[in-house]
Amino acid sequence: DIKVLTMKKFFRLLLQYMLATYFVITIFKGVELPSNYIYLFASLIAVSLCAFLSSSILKFLTIRENFLTSLVMTTLISFGMFFILQEFMPGIKLIDYTFEGINSGKLVIQPFVVTPIISMGILGFAFSFIASLIKALDKNS
Repeated sequence: DIKVLTMKKFFRLLLQYMLATYFVITIFKGVELPSNYIYLFASLIAVSLCAFLSSSILKFLTIRENFLTSLVMTTLISFGMFFILQEFMPGIKLIDYTFEGINSGKLVIQPFVVTPIISMGILGFAFSFIASLIKALDKNS
């Protein structure tokens, strides 16, 4: 059973992944976006293509694609993509920032410094969670 990704479905998913990427990048403090829109658009496309690449890799490895496997593979690939973007894309910078901590009764999280590596991990996981959710919901409809 070979599933063909039509042009319409590809661009719809690409737009959804790009919006998910932009959402994830803008909610974190540790990311400076490029001021040039071409670099921003190229970065969004690069991260969005990670979700498509993860499906191909899972098929190549003969691993059944479900929410969990898609989440893990997309997290690994998007972590690498954020690292590549930080190193080679002009204008994208992952900077250190201080998480102020949480104090809500019995749960106390002390303030700590979030390094770029931790930011890459959080960004990769957040993007892959949304992308895997989009894939799972699209597969069921």
